[in-house]
Amino acid sequence: MADEKIFTVPFRKVFQGTRKKRAKRATTLVRNFLKKHMKSEDVKIGKSINEKIWERGIQKPPRRVRIHAIKENDIVYAELIGVDIKTPSKDVLKKKADKKKEKKEKIKEERKERKKKSIQEEIEDETGKKVKLDVDSKEEIKEKISEIPEEKKLKADKELQQAKRSENQKTTGKA
Repeated sequence: MADEKIFTVPFRKVFQGTRKKRAKRATTLVRNFLKKHMKSEDVKIGKSINEKIWERGIQKPPRRVRIHAIKENDIVYAELIGVDIKTPSKDVLKKKADKKKEKKEKIKEERKERKKKSIQEEIEDETGKKVKLDVDSKEEIKEKISEIPEEKKLKADKELQQAKRSENQKTTGKA
């Protein structure tokens, strides 16, 4: 069951601060007013209210606004008096929820791919060869690393140490 109310929202407090923030403060005041009086955290302010507040610019919002608010499923929809309130249908809400779910799944997959790439880069650095990974678990990756001969690991470590020594000698000026 929808709960309908008509309010007059006074913007007295909006005019107490700086001139350059009045319209923005007015929109937040409308939102907070509706949260308080309709007892809901989810508030949707309509286009007509926003246009009325910003009509004369950021410095001169109206002194008060008459609002028609409807509460459906713990969501408050508000418009100016005389403007029809368009609440979304169940189909639209379901489509939005599905789209949001698909987006989350896509982000998860991208993160998984990024993680796989970073592990692949680590293996390439250690071995000096390009390796193509088709594994998902860390244990399989550790097994691949353990398959690398110890001689190659030791050789790579020695080369790194020699490179560091030569750089140190160049910077300190010792021959």
